[in-house]
Amino acid sequence: MHSGTALKTEVLRAADVEDAFVALHVKLHSTVAGLREQFNNNNGELRKAPVSPLLVEFQRGLERLLSDTMYIKDQRVALAELRAADASVERLISPYKVWEASHRSYKLSTDSGILLEVAKTGASLKTRLSQMKKAFEAKTRSHAKRLKTLRILVSASATKSSKDALQREEKYFSKLSQRRPKQFAKISSAVDAIGNKDPELLFGFVRAVHDATVSKDLHAMAMQ
Repeated sequence: MHSGTALKTEVLRAADVEDAFVALHVKLHSTVAGLREQFNNNNGELRKAPVSPLLVEFQRGLERLLSDTMYIKDQRVALAELRAADASVERLISPYKVWEASHRSYKLSTDSGILLEVAKTGASLKTRLSQMKKAFEAKTRSHAKRLKTLRILVSASATKSSKDALQREEKYFSKLSQRRPKQFAKISSAVDAIGNKDPELLFGFVRAVHDATVSKDLHAMAMQ
């Protein structure tokens, strides 16, 4: 092959890679936007649902991937990462799309593809829960030290600023201590439901991801 022709072919291949990268980036970004939209609709009802921790973890995974692939120098490597993520989404929603196309003429079952993707997201969620608990324990220890220092200051010199600081610290940590255990319990419940292959949670997860892929993303539309 003539060297000029070979160079032209290589340029075309690079252009094809870039086009595929952009197309998949927009597609996955649209899915993320679709999930955000669902969380914000109906007065945030989805945020209260048992499946919400799993969906949030899935969304964060996509967001992290979209961000990371923007900084990968080798665009072929970045494209491979995007294709893997797109394949994961398709494994989740393909059975649902077929079921919808049949006008829901049969009972939707969770196949091995769905179980695989849910298990992956569930493992990531379990890791995040462990990290959150460790961070909360560290914050608890830090709070205890700060509280002890503030109480010493107040007992030594009960100025308005020191008393206000003590009150703020107690109020802040009181709210955090009430909120975090509830959050941990909700995430733990979702992790347990995944382990038990809870059909209601699995269906809710698949449906939400499917709906996210068909939601209109104005940002993605503007880029096209």
